Amino acid sequence: MPKFILNDQEIEAKPGQTIIQAAADHGIEIPHYCYHPDLPIDGNCRMCLVDVEKMPKLTPACTTIPNEGMVVRSTNERVKEAVRGVLEFLLINHPVDCPVCDQAGECRLQDYYMVYGLHTSEIPLEMKVRKRKVIDLGPMVVLDQERCVLCSRCIRFFDNVTGTGEMQFFGRGDHVAIGTFEDKPLDNPYSGNVVDICPVGALTSRDFRFKCRVWFLHATDSVCGGCSTGCTVRIDHRDGSIFRMIPRRNVEVNRSWLCDEGRLSFHQLGAGERVVRPLANGRDGVQAPVTWEEAVLSIDSRLREIRGTSGDDSIIGVASPSATNEALFLFKRYLGSARFEFRLDSEDKTVVEEEDKILRHVDKHPNSMGAIKLGLMSDDLGGIEGAIKAAKAGEIRAGVIMYFKPLVRRPNDEEAEARLSTLIESLDYSVVLAAHKADWQARASFVLPVSAWSEEEGTFTNYQSRVQSAGRAVTSPGDALPIWEVFAMLLHASGAPSPWMSAEDVFRTMAETVPAFRGVTIDQTRLPGVMLG
Repeated sequence: MPKFILNDQEIEAKPGQTIIQAAADHGIEIPHYCYHPDLPIDGNCRMCLVDVEKMPKLTPACTTIPNEGMVVRSTNERVKEAVRGVLEFLLINHPVDCPVCDQAGECRLQDYYMVYGLHTSEIPLEMKVRKRKVIDLGPMVVLDQERCVLCSRCIRFFDNVTGTGEMQFFGRGDHVAIGTFEDKPLDNPYSGNVVDICPVGALTSRDFRFKCRVWFLHATDSVCGGCSTGCTVRIDHRDGSIFRMIPRRNVEVNRSWLCDEGRLSFHQLGAGERVVRPLANGRDGVQAPVTWEEAVLSIDSRLREIRGTSGDDSIIGVASPSATNEALFLFKRYLGSARFEFRLDSEDKTVVEEEDKILRHVDKHPNSMGAIKLGLMSDDLGGIEGAIKAAKAGEIRAGVIMYFKPLVRRPNDEEAEARLSTLIESLDYSVVLAAHKADWQARASFVLPVSAWSEEEGTFTNYQSRVQSAGRAVTSPGDALPIWEVFAMLLHASGAPSPWMSAEDVFRTMAETVPAFRGVTIDQTRLPGVMLG
Protein backbone atom coordinates (compact mmCIF):
# COMPACT_ATOMS: atom_id res chain seq x y z
CA MET A 1 0.00 0.00 0.00
CA PRO A 2 1.87 3.09 -1.23
CA LYS A 3 2.29 6.09 1.03
CA PHE A 4 2.44 9.62 -0.34
CA ILE A 5 2.40 13.17 0.99
CA LEU A 6 -0.72 15.28 0.42
CA ASN A 7 -0.60 18.85 1.72
CA ASP A 8 2.19 17.90 4.18
CA GLN A 9 0.16 14.94 5.50
CA GLU A 10 1.21 11.34 4.94
CA ILE A 11 -1.54 9.38 3.17
CA GLU A 12 -1.73 5.62 2.68
CA ALA A 13 -3.46 4.60 -0.54
CA LYS A 14 -5.09 1.27 -1.25
CA PRO A 15 -3.75 -0.57 -4.31
CA GLY A 16 -5.16 0.95 -7.50
CA GLN A 17 -6.63 3.99 -5.78
CA THR A 18 -6.29 7.41 -7.37
CA ILE A 19 -5.22 10.51 -5.46
CA ILE A 20 -8.80 11.76 -5.08
CA GLN A 21 -9.98 8.39 -3.73
CA ALA A 22 -7.18 8.10 -1.21
CA ALA A 23 -7.74 11.69 -0.09
CA ALA A 24 -11.47 11.03 0.42
CA ASP A 25 -10.68 8.01 2.59
CA HIS A 26 -8.73 10.34 4.88
CA GLY A 27 -11.39 13.05 5.01
CA ILE A 28 -9.71 15.39 2.54
CA GLU A 29 -11.91 16.80 -0.21
CA ILE A 30 -10.41 17.71 -3.54
CA PRO A 31 -12.88 19.81 -5.59
CA HIS A 32 -14.50 17.89 -8.43
CA TYR A 33 -17.57 17.64 -10.65
CA CYS A 34 -17.23 14.65 -12.97
CA TYR A 35 -15.70 12.21 -10.47
CA HIS A 36 -18.14 9.97 -8.57
CA PRO A 37 -17.03 6.99 -6.45
CA ASP A 38 -19.59 4.63 -8.00
CA LEU A 39 -19.19 5.65 -11.64
CA PRO A 40 -16.37 5.04 -14.14
CA ILE A 41 -13.74 7.80 -14.11
CA ASP A 42 -14.07 10.30 -16.97
CA GLY A 43 -11.62 13.09 -16.13
CA ASN A 44 -13.37 15.80 -18.14
CA CYS A 45 -14.13 18.62 -15.70
CA ARG A 46 -10.49 19.45 -14.69
CA MET A 47 -11.62 20.73 -11.30
CA CYS A 48 -9.53 18.20 -9.39
CA LEU A 49 -6.16 19.40 -10.69
CA VAL A 50 -3.32 18.92 -8.21
CA ASP A 51 0.35 19.87 -8.19
CA VAL A 52 2.61 16.79 -8.14
CA GLU A 53 6.25 17.42 -7.35
CA LYS A 54 8.58 16.87 -10.36
CA MET A 55 5.64 16.93 -12.80
CA PRO A 56 5.80 19.96 -15.14
CA LYS A 57 1.99 20.36 -15.39
CA LEU A 58 -0.90 20.06 -13.03
CA THR A 59 -2.57 16.64 -13.17
CA PRO A 60 -6.16 15.47 -12.48
CA ALA A 61 -6.40 13.79 -9.09
CA CYS A 62 -9.19 11.51 -10.34
CA THR A 63 -6.95 9.79 -12.93
CA THR A 64 -3.56 9.84 -11.19
CA ILE A 65 -2.48 6.84 -9.11
CA PRO A 66 0.01 7.83 -6.38
CA ASN A 67 3.45 6.27 -6.14
CA GLU A 68 5.49 5.65 -3.00
CA GLY A 69 6.90 8.94 -1.73
CA MET A 70 4.98 11.15 -4.19
CA VAL A 71 4.47 14.71 -2.96
CA VAL A 72 1.11 16.24 -3.88
CA ARG A 73 -0.40 19.66 -3.17
CA SER A 74 -4.06 20.51 -3.72
CA THR A 75 -4.25 23.88 -1.96
CA ASN A 76 -1.26 25.91 -3.14
CA GLU A 77 -1.68 29.08 -5.20
CA ARG A 78 -0.84 27.36 -8.47
CA VAL A 79 -3.70 24.90 -7.98
CA LYS A 80 -6.11 27.56 -6.73
CA GLU A 81 -5.43 29.70 -9.78
CA ALA A 82 -6.06 26.78 -12.11
CA VAL A 83 -9.29 25.82 -10.35
CA ARG A 84 -10.40 29.45 -10.43
CA GLY A 85 -9.87 29.44 -14.17
CA VAL A 86 -11.92 26.27 -14.63
CA LEU A 87 -14.74 27.77 -12.55
CA GLU A 88 -14.70 30.96 -14.59
CA PHE A 89 -14.93 28.91 -17.76
CA LEU A 90 -17.89 26.90 -16.41
CA LEU A 91 -19.69 30.09 -15.36
CA ILE A 92 -19.29 31.89 -18.69
CA ASN A 93 -22.73 30.82 -19.93
CA HIS A 94 -24.29 29.86 -16.62
CA PRO A 95 -27.56 31.75 -15.95
CA VAL A 96 -26.63 32.44 -12.28
CA ASP A 97 -30.25 31.96 -11.27
CA CYS A 98 -29.47 30.70 -7.77
CA PRO A 99 -32.47 32.40 -6.08
CA VAL A 100 -34.91 30.26 -8.09
CA CYS A 101 -32.75 27.13 -8.42
CA ASP A 102 -33.81 24.08 -6.44
CA GLN A 103 -30.17 23.09 -5.95
CA ALA A 104 -29.35 26.27 -4.03
CA GLY A 105 -27.80 25.38 -0.70
CA GLU A 106 -26.30 22.08 -1.89
CA CYS A 107 -24.76 23.18 -5.21
CA ARG A 108 -21.08 22.54 -5.79
CA LEU A 109 -20.89 25.40 -8.24
CA GLN A 110 -21.94 27.75 -5.44
CA ASP A 111 -19.67 26.12 -2.87
CA TYR A 112 -16.53 26.12 -5.00
CA TYR A 113 -17.13 29.66 -6.22
CA MET A 114 -17.10 30.87 -2.61
CA VAL A 115 -13.81 29.04 -1.96
CA TYR A 116 -11.93 29.37 -5.24
CA GLY A 117 -13.81 31.81 -7.49
CA LEU A 118 -15.01 35.16 -6.14
CA HIS A 119 -14.37 36.68 -9.56
CA THR A 120 -16.55 39.12 -11.47
CA SER A 121 -18.02 37.80 -14.70
CA GLU A 122 -16.69 39.51 -17.83
CA ILE A 123 -19.59 38.23 -19.94
CA PRO A 124 -22.72 40.42 -20.12
CA LEU A 125 -25.99 38.52 -19.72
CA GLU A 126 -27.09 39.31 -23.26
CA MET A 127 -23.98 37.58 -24.65
CA LYS A 128 -24.48 34.29 -22.83
CA VAL A 129 -25.45 31.23 -24.86
CA ARG A 130 -29.09 30.41 -24.19
CA LYS A 131 -30.21 26.82 -23.86
CA ARG A 132 -33.49 25.10 -23.10
CA LYS A 133 -35.01 25.27 -19.63
CA VAL A 134 -37.66 23.29 -17.69
CA ILE A 135 -37.57 20.23 -19.94
CA ASP A 136 -39.92 17.48 -18.78
CA LEU A 137 -37.97 14.21 -18.69
CA GLY A 138 -40.68 12.00 -17.30
CA PRO A 139 -42.24 11.38 -13.89
CA MET A 140 -39.07 11.97 -11.85
CA VAL A 141 -36.74 14.48 -13.54
CA VAL A 142 -36.80 18.06 -14.84
CA LEU A 143 -33.85 19.27 -16.95
CA ASP A 144 -32.39 22.80 -17.21
CA GLN A 145 -29.66 22.73 -19.86
CA GLU A 146 -28.31 26.20 -19.02
CA ARG A 147 -27.16 25.12 -15.56
CA CYS A 148 -25.31 22.01 -16.74
CA VAL A 149 -21.51 21.84 -16.32
CA LEU A 150 -21.25 18.85 -18.70
CA CYS A 151 -19.77 16.55 -16.07
CA SER A 152 -21.35 13.49 -17.81
CA ARG A 153 -22.34 11.83 -14.53
CA CYS A 154 -25.92 11.27 -15.70
CA ILE A 155 -24.72 9.81 -19.00
CA ARG A 156 -22.36 7.40 -17.25
CA PHE A 157 -25.07 6.38 -14.79
CA PHE A 158 -27.43 5.28 -17.56
CA ASP A 159 -24.60 3.72 -19.56
CA ASN A 160 -22.94 1.79 -16.75
CA VAL A 161 -25.44 1.29 -13.90
CA THR A 162 -28.84 0.76 -15.53
CA GLY A 163 -27.41 -0.09 -18.97
CA THR A 164 -30.23 1.82 -20.67
CA GLY A 165 -28.20 4.71 -22.15
CA GLU A 166 -30.98 7.29 -22.38
CA MET A 167 -28.90 10.47 -21.99
CA GLN A 168 -26.22 11.87 -24.32
CA PHE A 169 -24.41 15.07 -25.29
CA PHE A 170 -25.90 16.95 -28.23
CA GLY A 171 -24.39 19.86 -30.19
CA ARG A 172 -20.88 21.31 -30.54
CA GLY A 173 -18.65 23.85 -28.83
CA ASP A 174 -20.36 26.05 -26.27
CA HIS A 175 -23.74 24.85 -27.58
CA VAL A 176 -23.22 21.32 -26.23
CA ALA A 177 -26.08 20.20 -23.99
CA ILE A 178 -27.24 17.02 -22.29
CA GLY A 179 -30.61 15.49 -23.07
CA THR A 180 -32.48 12.48 -24.32
CA PHE A 181 -33.15 11.74 -27.97
CA GLU A 182 -36.23 13.74 -28.99
CA ASP A 183 -36.86 14.43 -25.28
CA LYS A 184 -37.85 10.82 -24.70
CA PRO A 185 -38.98 10.44 -21.06
CA LEU A 186 -36.74 8.79 -18.50
CA ASP A 187 -39.01 5.95 -17.45
CA ASN A 188 -36.60 3.37 -16.08
CA PRO A 189 -37.08 2.57 -12.38
CA TYR A 190 -33.83 4.27 -11.29
CA SER A 191 -34.08 7.63 -13.09
CA GLY A 192 -34.27 9.64 -9.86
CA ASN A 193 -30.62 8.87 -9.12
CA VAL A 194 -29.42 11.36 -11.73
CA VAL A 195 -30.91 14.12 -9.57
CA ASP A 196 -28.80 12.93 -6.62
CA ILE A 197 -25.56 12.75 -8.58
CA CYS A 198 -25.99 16.01 -10.51
CA PRO A 199 -23.54 18.39 -8.78
CA VAL A 200 -25.48 21.49 -9.88
CA GLY A 201 -29.11 22.38 -10.62
CA ALA A 202 -29.35 20.93 -14.12
CA LEU A 203 -31.36 17.86 -13.09
CA THR A 204 -33.95 18.41 -10.37
CA SER A 205 -36.61 16.23 -8.77
CA ARG A 206 -40.15 16.68 -10.01
CA ASP A 207 -41.44 15.40 -6.66
CA PHE A 208 -39.32 17.75 -4.50
CA ARG A 209 -39.12 20.73 -6.87
CA PHE A 210 -40.02 24.03 -5.13
CA LYS A 211 -41.32 22.23 -2.03
CA CYS A 212 -38.79 23.49 0.52
CA ARG A 213 -35.38 25.17 0.69
CA VAL A 214 -32.84 22.59 1.77
CA TRP A 215 -31.45 24.70 4.61
CA PHE A 216 -34.83 24.44 6.38
CA LEU A 217 -34.75 20.63 6.35
CA HIS A 218 -33.59 18.27 9.11
CA ALA A 219 -31.90 15.01 8.16
CA THR A 220 -32.40 11.59 9.77
CA ASP A 221 -30.41 8.51 8.81
CA SER A 222 -32.65 5.55 8.10
CA VAL A 223 -33.28 2.43 6.03
CA CYS A 224 -35.73 2.30 3.10
CA GLY A 225 -38.86 0.36 4.06
CA GLY A 226 -39.82 -0.42 0.46
CA CYS A 227 -38.33 -3.92 0.04
CA SER A 228 -35.98 -6.48 1.53
CA THR A 229 -32.88 -4.82 0.02
CA GLY A 230 -32.82 -2.36 2.91
CA CYS A 231 -31.15 0.53 1.08
CA THR A 232 -29.42 3.01 3.35
CA VAL A 233 -31.18 6.36 3.07
CA ARG A 234 -31.53 9.84 4.52
CA ILE A 235 -34.96 11.25 5.34
CA ASP A 236 -35.23 15.04 4.97
CA HIS A 237 -38.10 16.46 6.99
CA ARG A 238 -39.50 19.61 8.56
CA ASP A 239 -42.29 20.32 11.05
CA GLY A 240 -43.42 16.69 11.13
CA SER A 241 -43.57 16.26 7.35
CA ILE A 242 -41.21 14.27 5.14
CA PHE A 243 -40.16 16.17 2.02
CA ARG A 244 -37.81 13.72 0.34
CA MET A 245 -35.81 10.55 0.76
CA ILE A 246 -32.37 10.22 -0.82
CA PRO A 247 -29.75 7.46 -0.71
CA ARG A 248 -26.77 7.40 1.62
CA ARG A 249 -23.72 5.69 0.20
CA ASN A 250 -23.34 2.14 1.50
CA VAL A 251 -20.99 0.06 -0.63
CA GLU A 252 -22.20 -3.14 1.01
CA VAL A 253 -25.90 -2.65 0.20
CA ASN A 254 -26.93 -0.02 -2.34
CA ARG A 255 -23.75 1.90 -3.19
CA SER A 256 -25.11 5.41 -3.96
CA TRP A 257 -28.39 4.36 -5.54
CA LEU A 258 -32.08 4.10 -4.70
CA CYS A 259 -34.95 2.89 -6.87
CA ASP A 260 -37.74 5.34 -7.71
CA GLU A 261 -40.37 3.24 -5.91
CA GLY A 262 -38.38 3.39 -2.70
CA ARG A 263 -37.58 7.07 -3.17
CA LEU A 264 -41.30 7.95 -3.31
CA SER A 265 -42.52 5.32 -0.85
CA PHE A 266 -42.84 7.78 2.05
CA HIS A 267 -45.93 9.23 0.38
CA GLN A 268 -47.82 6.07 1.40
CA LEU A 269 -47.66 7.23 5.02
CA GLY A 270 -50.09 10.01 4.18
CA ALA A 271 -52.30 7.88 1.97
CA GLY A 272 -55.30 6.64 3.91
CA GLU A 273 -56.60 7.32 7.39
CA ARG A 274 -54.37 6.65 10.37
CA VAL A 275 -55.36 4.79 13.53
CA VAL A 276 -54.88 7.42 16.24
CA ARG A 277 -56.56 5.98 19.36
CA PRO A 278 -57.08 2.52 20.87
CA LEU A 279 -60.48 1.14 19.84
CA ALA A 280 -62.49 -1.57 21.56
CA ASN A 281 -65.35 -3.48 19.95
CA GLY A 282 -68.43 -3.26 22.16
CA ARG A 283 -71.32 -5.70 22.48
CA ASP A 284 -73.21 -3.73 19.83
CA GLY A 285 -70.39 -4.40 17.35
CA VAL A 286 -69.32 -0.76 17.25
CA GLN A 287 -65.73 0.20 18.04
CA ALA A 288 -65.30 2.95 20.61
CA PRO A 289 -62.19 4.75 21.89
CA VAL A 290 -60.60 3.56 25.13
CA THR A 291 -57.45 4.53 27.02
CA TRP A 292 -54.20 2.65 26.60
CA GLU A 293 -54.43 1.43 30.20
CA GLU A 294 -57.92 0.04 29.66
CA ALA A 295 -56.88 -1.65 26.42
CA VAL A 296 -53.71 -3.23 27.82
CA LEU A 297 -55.37 -4.59 30.98
CA SER A 298 -58.34 -5.98 29.07
CA ILE A 299 -56.21 -7.62 26.36
CA ASP A 300 -53.82 -9.26 28.80
CA SER A 301 -56.68 -10.54 30.96
CA ARG A 302 -58.57 -12.03 28.00
CA LEU A 303 -55.48 -13.69 26.50
CA ARG A 304 -54.59 -15.25 29.86
CA GLU A 305 -58.13 -16.58 30.13
CA ILE A 306 -57.99 -18.17 26.65
CA ARG A 307 -54.54 -19.58 27.34
CA GLY A 308 -55.75 -21.05 30.63
CA THR A 309 -58.76 -22.82 29.08
CA SER A 310 -57.45 -23.81 25.66
CA GLY A 311 -53.64 -23.81 25.94
CA ASP A 312 -50.86 -21.72 24.45
CA ASP A 313 -51.28 -23.13 20.96
CA SER A 314 -54.83 -21.76 20.80
CA ILE A 315 -53.31 -18.28 20.31
CA ILE A 316 -51.56 -17.14 17.15
CA GLY A 317 -49.29 -14.16 16.73
CA VAL A 318 -49.24 -12.81 13.16
CA ALA A 319 -46.14 -10.65 12.87
CA SER A 320 -45.46 -8.02 10.23
CA PRO A 321 -42.19 -8.22 8.26
CA SER A 322 -42.40 -4.42 8.10
CA ALA A 323 -41.96 -4.11 11.88
CA THR A 324 -38.58 -3.52 13.50
CA ASN A 325 -36.49 -6.28 15.08
CA GLU A 326 -37.23 -4.77 18.48
CA ALA A 327 -40.99 -4.90 17.90
CA LEU A 328 -40.83 -8.51 16.71
CA PHE A 329 -38.66 -9.54 19.64
CA LEU A 330 -41.00 -8.23 22.37
CA PHE A 331 -44.02 -9.48 20.39
CA LYS A 332 -42.64 -13.01 20.60
CA ARG A 333 -41.51 -12.57 24.20
CA TYR A 334 -45.01 -11.58 25.31
CA LEU A 335 -46.88 -14.31 23.43
CA GLY A 336 -44.38 -16.94 24.58
CA SER A 337 -45.39 -20.43 23.48
CA ALA A 338 -48.13 -19.32 21.12
CA ARG A 339 -48.06 -20.16 17.43
CA PHE A 340 -46.45 -17.61 15.12
CA GLU A 341 -46.68 -16.66 11.48
CA PHE A 342 -45.59 -13.72 9.34
CA ARG A 343 -45.93 -15.10 5.82
CA LEU A 344 -48.92 -13.56 4.10
CA ASP A 345 -47.46 -14.28 0.67
CA SER A 346 -44.36 -16.56 0.80
CA GLU A 347 -42.08 -13.81 2.14
CA ASP A 348 -39.62 -16.42 3.41
CA LYS A 349 -38.86 -17.28 -0.22
CA THR A 350 -39.23 -13.90 -1.96
CA VAL A 351 -36.98 -12.16 0.59
CA VAL A 352 -33.92 -13.19 -1.45
CA GLU A 353 -35.58 -13.20 -4.89
CA GLU A 354 -34.27 -10.43 -7.16
CA GLU A 355 -36.68 -8.21 -9.07
CA ASP A 356 -33.82 -6.81 -11.16
CA LYS A 357 -30.02 -6.99 -11.23
CA ILE A 358 -29.45 -3.59 -9.61
CA LEU A 359 -31.24 -3.28 -6.25
CA ARG A 360 -34.88 -4.29 -6.04
CA HIS A 361 -36.16 -7.53 -4.48
CA VAL A 362 -39.57 -9.15 -4.90
CA ASP A 363 -40.36 -9.05 -1.17
CA LYS A 364 -41.71 -5.57 -0.40
CA HIS A 365 -41.04 -5.65 3.33
CA PRO A 366 -37.85 -4.40 5.05
CA ASN A 367 -37.62 -7.05 7.77
CA SER A 368 -38.70 -10.48 6.55
CA MET A 369 -35.22 -11.81 7.34
CA GLY A 370 -35.52 -10.42 10.85
CA ALA A 371 -38.78 -12.33 11.32
CA ILE A 372 -37.06 -15.50 10.10
CA LYS A 373 -34.07 -15.01 12.42
CA LEU A 374 -36.42 -14.47 15.37
CA GLY A 375 -38.29 -17.69 14.60
CA LEU A 376 -41.72 -16.22 13.83
CA MET A 377 -42.86 -19.22 11.76
CA SER A 378 -44.67 -22.28 13.04
CA ASP A 379 -43.81 -25.30 10.92
CA ASP A 380 -47.18 -26.96 11.56
CA LEU A 381 -49.06 -24.02 10.00
CA GLY A 382 -47.13 -23.36 6.78
CA GLY A 383 -48.31 -19.81 6.27
CA ILE A 384 -51.42 -17.74 6.79
CA GLU A 385 -53.63 -20.21 4.91
CA GLY A 386 -52.71 -22.86 7.45
CA ALA A 387 -53.53 -20.47 10.27
CA ILE A 388 -56.96 -19.75 8.75
CA LYS A 389 -57.64 -23.46 8.43
CA ALA A 390 -56.68 -24.05 12.07
CA ALA A 391 -58.85 -21.14 13.21
CA LYS A 392 -61.88 -22.43 11.30
CA ALA A 393 -61.35 -25.84 12.88
CA GLY A 394 -61.37 -24.26 16.35
CA GLU A 395 -57.74 -25.11 17.05
CA ILE A 396 -56.85 -21.42 17.24
CA ARG A 397 -59.22 -19.15 19.17
CA ALA A 398 -57.36 -15.85 19.52
CA GLY A 399 -54.91 -13.83 17.46
CA VAL A 400 -52.63 -10.84 17.92
CA ILE A 401 -52.01 -9.35 14.50
CA MET A 402 -49.62 -6.64 13.30
CA TYR A 403 -50.56 -4.76 10.15
CA PHE A 404 -48.54 -2.21 8.18
CA LYS A 405 -49.65 -1.06 4.77
CA PRO A 406 -46.71 -1.79 2.40
CA LEU A 407 -44.83 1.37 1.38
CA VAL A 408 -44.38 -0.08 -2.11
CA ARG A 409 -47.66 -1.51 -3.30
CA ARG A 410 -48.21 -4.60 -5.44
CA PRO A 411 -51.49 -6.13 -6.75
CA ASN A 412 -51.25 -9.10 -4.38
CA ASP A 413 -51.37 -6.78 -1.33
CA GLU A 414 -55.15 -6.86 -1.51
CA GLU A 415 -55.09 -10.66 -1.37
CA ALA A 416 -52.88 -10.52 1.72
CA GLU A 417 -55.30 -8.16 3.46
CA ALA A 418 -58.20 -10.44 2.47
CA ARG A 419 -56.43 -13.32 4.23
CA LEU A 420 -56.11 -11.26 7.41
CA SER A 421 -59.81 -10.42 7.18
CA THR A 422 -60.69 -14.10 6.82
CA LEU A 423 -58.50 -14.99 9.79
CA ILE A 424 -60.15 -12.41 12.05
CA GLU A 425 -63.62 -13.67 11.04
CA SER A 426 -62.55 -17.15 12.09
CA LEU A 427 -61.28 -16.15 15.56
CA ASP A 428 -63.20 -15.74 18.81
CA TYR A 429 -60.93 -12.90 19.92
CA SER A 430 -58.50 -10.70 17.97
CA VAL A 431 -56.19 -7.76 18.59
CA VAL A 432 -54.89 -5.75 15.65
CA LEU A 433 -51.93 -3.39 15.93
CA ALA A 434 -52.12 -1.08 12.92
CA ALA A 435 -50.79 2.23 11.63
CA HIS A 436 -53.49 2.71 8.96
CA LYS A 437 -57.18 1.92 9.06
CA ALA A 438 -58.73 -0.80 6.90
CA ASP A 439 -62.32 -1.99 6.64
CA TRP A 440 -61.52 -5.51 7.86
CA GLN A 441 -60.23 -4.14 11.19
CA ALA A 442 -63.81 -3.31 12.23
CA ARG A 443 -64.31 -6.98 13.20
CA ALA A 444 -61.34 -7.03 15.59
CA SER A 445 -61.90 -7.03 19.35
CA PHE A 446 -59.26 -4.30 19.75
CA VAL A 447 -57.44 -2.05 17.28
CA LEU A 448 -54.31 -0.42 18.69
CA PRO A 449 -52.59 2.60 17.04
CA VAL A 450 -48.88 2.07 16.38
CA SER A 451 -46.02 4.03 14.87
CA ALA A 452 -45.19 3.50 11.21
CA TRP A 453 -41.84 3.48 9.41
CA SER A 454 -39.90 6.72 10.05
CA GLU A 455 -41.81 7.35 13.30
CA GLU A 456 -39.70 5.19 15.61
CA GLU A 457 -36.13 4.13 16.19
CA GLY A 458 -35.17 0.54 15.57
CA THR A 459 -33.30 -1.91 13.38
CA PHE A 460 -34.14 -3.94 10.28
CA THR A 461 -32.49 -7.08 8.88
CA ASN A 462 -32.20 -7.10 5.10
CA TYR A 463 -32.04 -10.01 2.66
CA GLN A 464 -28.29 -10.37 3.29
CA SER A 465 -28.94 -10.82 7.04
CA ARG A 466 -27.39 -7.38 7.54
CA VAL A 467 -28.79 -5.50 10.54
CA GLN A 468 -29.06 -1.74 10.04
CA SER A 469 -30.36 0.98 12.33
CA ALA A 470 -33.09 3.46 11.38
CA GLY A 471 -33.75 6.72 13.17
CA ARG A 472 -36.97 8.47 14.07
CA ALA A 473 -37.68 11.32 11.65
CA VAL A 474 -41.23 12.41 12.48
CA THR A 475 -43.69 11.95 15.33
CA SER A 476 -46.59 9.52 15.31
CA PRO A 477 -50.13 10.92 15.09
CA GLY A 478 -52.52 10.86 18.02
CA ASP A 479 -51.85 8.22 20.69
CA ALA A 480 -49.87 5.87 18.41
CA LEU A 481 -46.90 4.14 20.08
CA PRO A 482 -44.00 2.03 18.81
CA ILE A 483 -44.94 -1.66 18.83
CA TRP A 484 -42.08 -2.54 21.18
CA GLU A 485 -43.55 -0.11 23.71
CA VAL A 486 -47.00 -1.68 23.42
CA PHE A 487 -45.65 -5.13 24.21
CA ALA A 488 -43.48 -3.74 27.01
CA MET A 489 -46.73 -2.51 28.58
CA LEU A 490 -48.42 -5.87 28.01
CA LEU A 491 -45.50 -7.67 29.61
CA HIS A 492 -45.73 -5.34 32.59
CA ALA A 493 -49.49 -5.98 32.84
CA SER A 494 -48.83 -9.73 32.83
CA GLY A 495 -46.48 -9.39 35.79
CA ALA A 496 -43.32 -10.14 33.81
CA PRO A 497 -40.22 -7.92 34.08
CA SER A 498 -40.40 -4.96 31.69
CA PRO A 499 -37.15 -2.98 32.07
CA TRP A 500 -37.00 -1.37 28.62
CA MET A 501 -37.07 2.40 28.29
CA SER A 502 -35.90 2.68 24.68
CA ALA A 503 -35.50 0.68 21.49
CA GLU A 504 -31.78 0.39 22.28
CA ASP A 505 -32.61 -1.30 25.58
CA VAL A 506 -34.73 -3.83 23.72
CA PHE A 507 -31.95 -4.43 21.20
CA ARG A 508 -29.45 -5.14 23.97
CA THR A 509 -31.78 -7.73 25.52
CA MET A 510 -32.35 -9.29 22.09
CA ALA A 511 -28.58 -9.49 21.52
CA GLU A 512 -28.21 -11.28 24.86
CA THR A 513 -30.99 -13.83 24.39
CA VAL A 514 -31.52 -14.54 20.67
CA PRO A 515 -28.78 -16.76 19.18
CA ALA A 516 -28.87 -15.13 15.73
CA PHE A 517 -28.23 -11.67 17.24
CA ARG A 518 -25.89 -12.74 20.02
CA GLY A 519 -23.02 -10.34 20.65
CA VAL A 520 -24.19 -7.66 18.20
CA THR A 521 -24.02 -4.09 19.54
CA ILE A 522 -26.17 -1.15 18.50
CA ASP A 523 -23.07 0.71 17.30
CA GLN A 524 -22.38 -2.07 14.81
CA THR A 525 -25.80 -1.56 13.19
CA ARG A 526 -24.86 1.91 12.00
CA LEU A 527 -23.43 2.44 8.52
CA PRO A 528 -22.70 0.02 6.87
CA GLY A 529 -24.53 -2.34 9.26
CA VAL A 530 -23.49 -5.73 10.65
CA MET A 531 -23.93 -9.18 9.14
CA LEU A 532 -25.47 -11.88 11.31
CA GLY A 533 -23.66 -15.17 11.46
